[in-house]
Amino acid sequence: MFVALYELWLGQNNDPIYADEIFTPVGVITLFVSLGLAALFYLLLGRWRSVFYRTPHWIIVLVVAGIFGYAYALYYALGATGAEETDSYMQGFGGINLLYALIYFFIFSLVLKRFSIFAKRTPF
Repeated sequence: MFVALYELWLGQNNDPIYADEIFTPVGVITLFVSLGLAALFYLLLGRWRSVFYRTPHWIIVLVVAGIFGYAYALYYALGATGAEETDSYMQGFGGINLLYALIYFFIFSLVLKRFSIFAKRTPF
C-alpha cells in the first residue's frame, strides 16, 4: 500500500531498496506518529486545560508532524541506502512523506476531536 502511495508521486527508483525496505516502514511509522500526535492534542491536551484548544496550537502540532515526517524519511533512507548525503529522490521522498504526515494528522484530527472536551471545534 505504501509503495503505491509513494511511487504515485515519486515514480519508481532504479534502486529496488526503496520499494523493498524503505517505503513501508517509513509509511507505517509516519502513520502511527501522526495518530499519536493527534491523540496527544485531542485526548491529553484537549482534556487537560482549556488553554490548548485554539487553532494556533493545532497548527504547531501539525507542523511538528510535518517536520517529523520529513526528517524521519531522510534519516531512514540515508541509513537504509548507506548513502553519505541525500540526493534529489531522497529529498522528494522526504517532501512526500511530509505531505502524508500532514494528511494523516488532519484525518485523525477529524476523527479524534469529538472525544476532546475543550478542542471539539479545533481546527474548525
